[in-house]
Amino acid sequence: MDLYIGRIVGFIIGFFFFGGPITGIIGAGIGYILVDKDKIKKAKSREQAQRAFTDASYNLSLVDITFSMMGYVARGAGRINQDHIQFANNIMDMMQLTEEARSVARTSFSKGKSEDYNLTETISQLHSLVGNNSSFIEYIIEIQIQVAVSDGYLDDEELRRLTRIGSMLGISELSLQRLIYIRYAEVKMKKGYTSGSSYRGSEDRYSHNHYESGSNQNSSTYNSSSSALSAAYEVLGISESATDEEVKKAHKKLMLKYHPDRLASSGLTQEMIRLYTEKAKDIQAAFDMIKKARGI
Repeated sequence: MDLYIGRIVGFIIGFFFFGGPITGIIGAGIGYILVDKDKIKKAKSREQAQRAFTDASYNLSLVDITFSMMGYVARGAGRINQDHIQFANNIMDMMQLTEEARSVARTSFSKGKSEDYNLTETISQLHSLVGNNSSFIEYIIEIQIQVAVSDGYLDDEELRRLTRIGSMLGISELSLQRLIYIRYAEVKMKKGYTSGSSYRGSEDRYSHNHYESGSNQNSSTYNSSSSALSAAYEVLGISESATDEEVKKAHKKLMLKYHPDRLASSGLTQEMIRLYTEKAKDIQAAFDMIKKARGI
């Protein structure tokens, strides 16, 4: 019924307010264009993903795509290090992958770091599986950002590879920058950096109002001027001057975004939902830290 609301309302307005069945049909057409068309497109994308779940090879295909791109991004650092490998293993654990899926993940990660890896083909496979489902796409890019910064660095080539993936998935550069910024905030908060402590990573280019292109400085040591508490505000996407009510609203908005029921309705697999559950824990930790500091 929800997919017809635009046409129904349009027909009623046209029929009763503008003279009869002809104007009613015109109104229904306008309602379809303005309201129903976009809803139908999103519903078809979800249905495409849901139908894929009935195929036993679907989850393995998604694992293959995700981990091969992880290998591709990590290789941008020049070499795969222990932090990259540990992160990949952590992701397998959080997703609770079966032994078969873990085997696929390891093989795919190695495939992605090879010189002849075909990113274009991988992106094409992803689109054939999930269409333009924005939830899947956001899931994929967030994983790639996490592996890029898992070693505390964001090298020029890693950034270029992330940007290329983002562009091919229809993610704007500004949105990508924002996702990287949030991920750095999560890292800083988790590790409890305090003012003046040393954080091995890129310069703090990922702020609300500032972004610089890559340079050789990317791999230098970054002396954080942000405390873990400041990072907690960044995780929630608000400033430290926000009111208590604004803090609560930001927390509620993010927790709703990553609620398992909402994620499931968007067509995400259980493996994806488990991973996003970990992200929700970071959001809750940030909120708890701010509440404690404010005495809320």
